[in-house]
Amino acid sequence: MDPVTFIRQHDVGAASFAGGAASKDGSGKAADGFGKMLENLVGEADSLQKESDAAVKKFATGEIEDVHQVMLSMNRADLSFRMMLEVRNKLMDAYSDVMRMQV
Repeated sequence: MDPVTFIRQHDVGAASFAGGAASKDGSGKAADGFGKMLENLVGEADSLQKESDAAVKKFATGEIEDVHQVMLSMNRADLSFRMMLEVRNKLMDAYSDVMRMQV
């Protein structure tokens, strides 16, 4: 699954996170949903990296002769990693902003 598809599938989850944050029952379901989304993002980036590594090994051993498929696999893994890195950076920025708030 590419990162764009991942974002589109989890866009509804982000809307439910915003709505769940204001829930009165305090069950923490919104935080669990957001945590699961992050966990899925990291897992997806990891699986794409493993697929890319496998494609490079197969290309090196001659099992795959199509260099385009190998390059596409590597680019998918790179894009997924960059997206995960940007999400992490945004979360760290948000955390820093919250910590600088005066109460």
